[in-house]
Amino acid sequence: MTSKAITIGILFKVEVGNVNAGWTEGVVTIMKKVELPDGNSHPYISGQAMRRYMRDTMQDIITGTSEQMSPSDQAKDKRGKSPITTLGDPRKYIDDDLFGFMRAVKKDRKEKGKEKDEESEIGSTRKRTSPLRVSAAFGFFKFTGNRDLGTKSSIEHSGSAESGGSIFETEITNNIFKNNLMLELDRVGVWKDYETTDEEGEGSLSEIQRKERIKIMIKSLKYLWGGGRQSRFLVDLTPQFIIYARMSKKVPIFLNSLNITYENSQYYLGSAIQEALKDYEQDIENVIIGSRDGFLKNVNNLENNGRAVQTIGNAIDMMIKDIDTAKI
Repeated sequence: MTSKAITIGILFKVEVGNVNAGWTEGVVTIMKKVELPDGNSHPYISGQAMRRYMRDTMQDIITGTSEQMSPSDQAKDKRGKSPITTLGDPRKYIDDDLFGFMRAVKKDRKEKGKEKDEESEIGSTRKRTSPLRVSAAFGFFKFTGNRDLGTKSSIEHSGSAESGGSIFETEITNNIFKNNLMLELDRVGVWKDYETTDEEGEGSLSEIQRKERIKIMIKSLKYLWGGGRQSRFLVDLTPQFIIYARMSKKVPIFLNSLNITYENSQYYLGSAIQEALKDYEQDIENVIIGSRDGFLKNVNNLENNGRAVQTIGNAIDMMIKDIDTAKI
């Protein structure tokens, strides 16, 4: 059976940080938050930011491989503005393939067998919807109003420490975040005519090349890092828990089922994830689970039918091997 998607649920821990800030209010850098029905506000990291961190991590991983990242470019649109975009070539660039793009082009391609005429000079837009869907990372525990106090010293300019400097504050959190990914396997390395700026138009890569790109995306999770203010708040975005399912249907089954609670100084995994695995048993072709030792008190409840909880490194390596053997 041909696999249509992989879906991945991740838990990562931020000890102290403001990974993805919102607006600045006065001298306070605000944390992005969402209000729940109970009135409590929880921090979150936007899906756009998570995609940015993945892209940056992949930039390092592909060094020494045949893959390339699309260079940034300022392409003027019909209004004369110059938004930052990529070159829009999924054949050549892994990020244009996995993350998608939208780019205005000056000319339509000439139809095969026809000479270029004046009508072919009309501008158009090439757009590729990303095969990689990324949720916002949601903080399980409410924001309690914690702030970090900082000072921008003026000693370098004044020569005197007594002259002081400007004071600022940053909202911070200690939290567990969940993030979910879904990758449409049948769209990786495959594109329609309107999804590329390449003159050859519609096309696809070989199965080997397609699988290599999928494996690079999975590998990036093992080294994931990023976020604002890293010089003051170095944070680790690598998984403390990860669950992977290769599926015959495109369903992000861990998006709402991956939940935790905190009791007696321990984190506990919610039972909804076991229910999701059971409900979609007929659509799941393989499941791989990894967890840091001691992170979740009851993680071994997921072990059944010969399925064992691995270390994070082993689990990600197993996911990569699973893609090698899958039919996509």
